[in-house]
Amino acid sequence: MSGDVTQIGMLIAAVSVLSTVITMLWRQVTKHHDEVTTELNDTREALKDCTDDRTLIWKTLAMQAGRPVDELKRESR
Repeated sequence: MSGDVTQIGMLIAAVSVLSTVITMLWRQVTKHHDEVTTELNDTREALKDCTDDRTLIWKTLAMQAGRPVDELKRESR
């Protein structure tokens, strides 16, 4: 019977260690996911700013040239 108690104790200890490791890994994965999400959102905001700036530049150039934006874009390609 003492062998059974030792084995059960070892199994309980192993399950406890594994649950701790799984918890630590889960926290690490969720932290990494949050960081990636934050970086993605920052990149999207920067892309929107760049797109808005590019659109404004094309409109300004079109006004100065006295022609439609689409016409200037076709000529630039």
